[in-house]
Amino acid sequence: MTKEDLQVALSRITKESSYSVYAAASNILDRLDPTESKMPVLKVVILRNFTVDPLIPVIKGEIASAGFYPVIYLGGYDTIAQEVFDPQSAQYMAQPGLVLISQWLEVLAPALATRFPSLSSSQVNDEIDRVLNMISQFITALRQHTNVPIVVNNFLLPCHSAFGILDVQSEQYQTHAILRLNLELLRCLKKIRDVYLIDYMSLMARIGSEQGVDERYWQIGRAPVGRNALIPLGQEYGKFVRALYGKARKCLVLDCDNVLWGGILGEEDLNNIKLGTAFPGSCYQSFQREILNLHDRGVILALCSKNNEPDVLEVLQNHPDMLLREENFSTWQINWDDKASNLMRIAQELNIGLDSIVFVDDSQFECDLVRERLPQVAVVQLSSDPLTFSAALNAKAYFDTLVFSEEDKNRNQMYRDQRIRKNLNASAGSIEEYLTSLEMVAQIGLVDDASIARVAQLTQKTNQFNLTTRRYSEGDIRLMQPSDADIFYLKLSDRVSDMGLVGVAIVKYSGQQAEVDTFLLSCRVLGRRVEEAFLAHILYYAKACRNCRSVLGCYYATKKNQQVADFYGRMGFRLAGKTELKCDWEFALGEKEFLTPSCINVNVVDSKEG
Repeated sequence: MTKEDLQVALSRITKESSYSVYAAASNILDRLDPTESKMPVLKVVILRNFTVDPLIPVIKGEIASAGFYPVIYLGGYDTIAQEVFDPQSAQYMAQPGLVLISQWLEVLAPALATRFPSLSSSQVNDEIDRVLNMISQFITALRQHTNVPIVVNNFLLPCHSAFGILDVQSEQYQTHAILRLNLELLRCLKKIRDVYLIDYMSLMARIGSEQGVDERYWQIGRAPVGRNALIPLGQEYGKFVRALYGKARKCLVLDCDNVLWGGILGEEDLNNIKLGTAFPGSCYQSFQREILNLHDRGVILALCSKNNEPDVLEVLQNHPDMLLREENFSTWQINWDDKASNLMRIAQELNIGLDSIVFVDDSQFECDLVRERLPQVAVVQLSSDPLTFSAALNAKAYFDTLVFSEEDKNRNQMYRDQRIRKNLNASAGSIEEYLTSLEMVAQIGLVDDASIARVAQLTQKTNQFNLTTRRYSEGDIRLMQPSDADIFYLKLSDRVSDMGLVGVAIVKYSGQQAEVDTFLLSCRVLGRRVEEAFLAHILYYAKACRNCRSVLGCYYATKKNQQVADFYGRMGFRLAGKTELKCDWEFALGEKEFLTPSCINVNVVDSKEG
């Protein structure tokens, strides 16, 4: 088996999510040497109290589709306690990057699941408390030995409740007891860093418990997950891998005809396309609502359509039943060029990678062209039935994240503001004049509770201006001790708008030497000399507040960060060592000054010098 065989198998997963396709990819992974795959290894420990073996090919396929070589360590059946409380257990020795705890309520609390009428109210409360306490102990024990993310599932509602139709008439009966258990579990997990909830309850409600749970295999081998639930549940775990390791997509690019409305705009006038509150136009409105939800979550929206631009803009501006409007789109390419070229233009204009884009079209020709020429782009090919559009867009959950920040909320507006800045740039006589005209203000401070989620998010998502591309979770950030490290954030505003938190630097100290562990900026602020202002503050802080004599920086080469390969050299650092993938740099503090560019006004907050 070769790397090429694996890529073919993974491309099939994107087109056809069948169990046989996942199994084929899993078999190739088992036979392929991890080093030959040239993918970073992700070790995953699965601790369980039921048989999860049928899920593993899907989980492995999802991890590989996210760009990692999966190595799965499967704990013994119902041995979670033994494994988490033993510091020498195999799961700790594996040094995983992710831990999954998979538990079935019938094993964990059989009375709650199968003998509910036999319990008194106080016994129900005792059982709920016992389950919560047990799970808390498991996670606390894990946290004493590992800092990696942990994913825990909640529990299914009964397919046939013990009291029948009486059950939902009282909060004291089974359905509400399990709902309460799930709610208290969520509250419990929120108190522990880097622990996340996978929603078995909602997933099985979507599939249907009778379809998602296989009673026969539960009785035979304690394997309750039915055939119809294997792929959706495995994909649900895949969503966490993408969200935790910076693989979520950023930009949704949409075709127009027979996607946002029914009909061909070149053949119909504005009033005759299918769009409105009555079927089938209501289907397109429903799809637009889904897109607006993504917009409000911070997904960048763009258009890529073979059409006359004035015709499309007229629909966006004037059609009474259009929910998506011109202001919802950060950019567009509406012309008669091929869509692969137009997607490249969109990526260039937005300054994002092609692997940040999801392209939606109803044409097989256009979809195949993009798949062939731009394999980094995720392609969603819609059917001819608009009733299926929303499900097709949501199926892969390309945009799912575990953080929702103020910057996410305002992202589309920020990209629209970029157009205003481009107009200012076009009217300026020089780059210096343009930057000065922006009236930029940089606020630099030390991370706090209000900024920590956004700081972690940027380390997970930023690729282009990222010197080391180290990924950190919120828990990782919180574990860094102020005595040994400083975590700086940078916020930027200008005369056009406030761009929010756009830069992160993590500096670690040893004696009189500082080392820049992480230095990154959002792609939205590149080309403004903000990085110079940020670095100037770090150098000043290391000298004035940490009494350092030198600052070390390193650059790790990736496929996406070549533009910063010579950053430290341009900033006056001395090259101290070089290998094929890494360059080490040093700046001697006191030998020379590093000044903040005059076009940026810096406000310092939360720093030790006051």
